[in-house]
Amino acid sequence: MDLYERVHRISSGRMFLKRKQTDFHLPKPEPVNADIFGSGDPVANSDIPDRESFSGSSGRRALIGRDFAFSQRPAAASLALANQRPMRLRIIGFLALAWTGLLLSRMWSLQVSDYETWQDWAIKQHVAEVEIAAERGPVLDRNGKLLAVSVPAESVYVRPKQIKDKDLVARELASLLEMKLATVREKVSSSQPFVWIKRQVPRYQAEKVASLQIAGVGTVLESRRFYPYNQAASALIGKVGVDGKGLSGIGILYAKKPHIAHLTTRGARDAFGKVIQVQQLGDEGSFEVPKGDALQLTIDADLQLIMDEELEIGRKAANAKQAMAVMIDSSTGEVIALSQSPSFNFNNPANDSKNALRNLLVEAVFEPGSTMKPIVAAAAIDAGVVTPSELINCENGRFKYSTHTVKDVHPSGTVSFYDVVVRSSNIGMTKVGLRLGPDRLYQYLKRFGFGTDSKLGLAGESAGILRNVSGWAKIDVATHSFGQGVAVTPLQVVRATAALANGGTLPTLSVVMNEAGEVSGQRVVSEKAAIAARDMMFGVVEDEHGTGSNAKIEGLRVGGKTGTAQKASPKGRGYMAGSYVASFVGFADGSPLGVPRNLTTMVIIDEPKAKSIYGGTLAAPVFKKVMERSFKFMATKSQLQNATDSEAQIPSAAELAEIDGEVLKTSLAP
Repeated sequence: MDLYERVHRISSGRMFLKRKQTDFHLPKPEPVNADIFGSGDPVANSDIPDRESFSGSSGRRALIGRDFAFSQRPAAASLALANQRPMRLRIIGFLALAWTGLLLSRMWSLQVSDYETWQDWAIKQHVAEVEIAAERGPVLDRNGKLLAVSVPAESVYVRPKQIKDKDLVARELASLLEMKLATVREKVSSSQPFVWIKRQVPRYQAEKVASLQIAGVGTVLESRRFYPYNQAASALIGKVGVDGKGLSGIGILYAKKPHIAHLTTRGARDAFGKVIQVQQLGDEGSFEVPKGDALQLTIDADLQLIMDEELEIGRKAANAKQAMAVMIDSSTGEVIALSQSPSFNFNNPANDSKNALRNLLVEAVFEPGSTMKPIVAAAAIDAGVVTPSELINCENGRFKYSTHTVKDVHPSGTVSFYDVVVRSSNIGMTKVGLRLGPDRLYQYLKRFGFGTDSKLGLAGESAGILRNVSGWAKIDVATHSFGQGVAVTPLQVVRATAALANGGTLPTLSVVMNEAGEVSGQRVVSEKAAIAARDMMFGVVEDEHGTGSNAKIEGLRVGGKTGTAQKASPKGRGYMAGSYVASFVGFADGSPLGVPRNLTTMVIIDEPKAKSIYGGTLAAPVFKKVMERSFKFMATKSQLQNATDSEAQIPSAAELAEIDGEVLKTSLAP
């Protein structure tokens, strides 16, 4: 292809397939009727070169600088092209406008009309809803001492997909957190995106984990429950789980007061979904974890420690399975101390068993045995079927009733009803119970709170077992009179005994301080009947024939009653061979020591394995130690308080010198 043909193809704008030809003749342009710029004379277009003009090198150089695109296009073609250009421009302009319209419409959707929708989607990707565990309010004793409080702690977690060397990380974490390697390895190898390794670890452990700077391993700041008095009143205070929810005790009963709903706030997160910053709260940008209100209990922490210590000593001395004790204010019904042994320290994470969450004082039921006799005696006196001085024939220790034989541990002949209770005669109580009859005996037992719970509302509280009188057998009147055939809780017995100590009013039990200061209760027997039964209980401790002499306290007058009963078989019929419950319930007034309070306490030793199984030898000494130490502590505290209050009234040394000077002047005056 020669130069002329190439130029002609370029100038004419026509694209056609390249083809080989051996002989190419360029036709001369046809004349046009009129030049688009002037005449149609071919001569006028003489500047168009012919084929011969291109021969030689000089001809090729002559082509340089010529406008072949214009000169070689036919006029008709140029006119048609000129007519097509506005249409093309219109199409291009329309497409440009349409594209611009679509772009503006999309921008309007993103920035104006659907702004909130797109913003929500962006927030979901970049911002996470973070739940901040609320800090439970503190639990205080009646004097304002901390029994339970929330403290900072950290929890360790892993994101398994981000961990490369899982075996190495598992070994490191197991060593630092003092966990089993197999347990940690299983969690690190989990298919879940987020796994807790250990919750609420000490700060020093969390800092060591953070110092490793392992990708996929992190910590979260939380709060955990701390008990300054360790296991003191742990059964009542209860345990709080790692999520801040109460699992037992008052943690469930008063969940809404010491605990409020968790705070939900926003936090920025990275590409892996990890929260990297939490939104600050408050006017000044400070972050404050929500806290629950304080809860003040009726418990006295000092007396609680005394009870815990003495109960543990008594349980070990009796080689018993377990032991329980409870102390209440005889007038107000406030629970002053409540203990069980063995007890559990919830500061120790190992105490996660179900037994650690049980409150035996409200859950355990047992036959009260002879501790029921003063209550039945008060009912009989109140009903007018017997008087304290009336003589009762106790049949020298054996009495056949119906198809059964009632026996006494300490045989007696004819004694007063007062001595029936003091000497704990089953036969004497049987005869008095028969005078009451099944209906009245049942009604009095119901009045004293047996067969119903104490209304404290503590989780797991039992109502005991008091069968309806319609289902009683003939022998049940006798057995109920001396504490068999009926199942009770320690709270029920101590409450009923407090009614005798305060003059016949059954107090309403409480574990939280009553802000209104109101004392409520229900009269169950007359004051005369209560005083008579109370005197019998004094005799149990003070009389030479009494079974509770081991409960005597020097300087105080103690009333009480021992109890020894076989444990019922779990199969529902009969009793367990060799299994007994030894108990003592009593009261004392601290006025002689300067403590104007009357306290009622019950001690239960469950399944003792000592030489003696009786309440008078196992439970009474524990009662004595608890009450004696408690009253002496309160007396000393009262004396110190009085001394502190009187310091403001003692004149200073300078004032005394001035007074002495005035006295001297007066004495020397003429």
